[in-house]
Amino acid sequence: MIIRHFKRSLEKNRNELLGLGLGRYPAFVRADVPPEQIPVFQFHEVSRATLEPVLEFMAINDYYTLSGDEYYERVLRASPRRDREVMLTFDDGYISLYTVAFPILKKFKQKAVAYIVPGRVPDGEQHPNKNDMDGVLCSWLQIGEMHDSGVIDFQSHALYHHSIAISSKVVDFRRPGLPTSFLQSDLAPIRQRNMDGREPDLHCPWGLPIYEWNARMCGFPAYIPNTQVEDLCIRFVAENGGEVFFDARDWRRQLLQIMTSAQDKYAPRQFETPERQRNAIFTDLRQSKTAIEARLPGSCVRHFCFPWYRGSALAVEISHEAGYVSNAWGSLLPRFVNKDERQPVPIPRLPPRYIYRLPGVGRRPLWKLFG
Repeated sequence: MIIRHFKRSLEKNRNELLGLGLGRYPAFVRADVPPEQIPVFQFHEVSRATLEPVLEFMAINDYYTLSGDEYYERVLRASPRRDREVMLTFDDGYISLYTVAFPILKKFKQKAVAYIVPGRVPDGEQHPNKNDMDGVLCSWLQIGEMHDSGVIDFQSHALYHHSIAISSKVVDFRRPGLPTSFLQSDLAPIRQRNMDGREPDLHCPWGLPIYEWNARMCGFPAYIPNTQVEDLCIRFVAENGGEVFFDARDWRRQLLQIMTSAQDKYAPRQFETPERQRNAIFTDLRQSKTAIEARLPGSCVRHFCFPWYRGSALAVEISHEAGYVSNAWGSLLPRFVNKDERQPVPIPRLPPRYIYRLPGVGRRPLWKLFG
């Protein structure tokens, strides 16, 4: 698990290293020139100490922020542009979107796009489980208030922002200390109960086998574990102390032994077919869109952000079929992205530190951004 987190950290920083080192970032990042394209910046969780100076810099220099539809019209339809336009995006829907970003955006008369995960948004003021990482998400009540203000444009970040098993290789088990929230790592399992659908189990039971995984939108078909084998592991842990079971030195050996002996007794494991893979991705994308639109009267969800910036040519194609006109990524676009007008507009998004490289009063030297 430590190795996987290290690899994920390298993956996240790789784009920035390549973008700067190989000159693949926009020219304004390296030189004092106006941006050729409309710059897009991505935020996650924010604090007043970091966000307010950014908005102040933009206000002093007369930068105008766009909604998702405005950006799309500028890029694809070549609609009239103001000088100094940018788009600010916020991923996941952290509570700081409401407590920090919302009031600061209103103060400076700016707006932003927020990509949210409707399947995980709580209904009330707070998530029922305050100890869960998902408890730091905005509620529908707060999202509704921001939507009604016109300050935040809410778009899709997938229904559950979840991972799938991609092989039969067991890499771990659900246990104390293993992060399973999509906010903590790229593991966010949804239990597959049958070949036709999935059951959102946001609080997976102790002992659930964790297989080699990747994002739902990746190009891999999902591995469908045998639920009878999984249930044996879960029941064994429950009958042997639950959370306390993992205090035993040989807990992993015991669970692997149960799996090995049980797998020969039950139906063979399988992978989803290409047809089911396509249907699963389409269903996720479509339900995310309709869920947000149902909760936010008057909203039109046409813009999608790929979770963990991971996707595939297949998912891009299906996002178009599901009604999306743009796809947001990380700071560099994947190689498989096609800028054909028949596909959603691909949006590369820079880390927020590069806002200070935009032309204007208070522009900072590049080296100072990494102090």
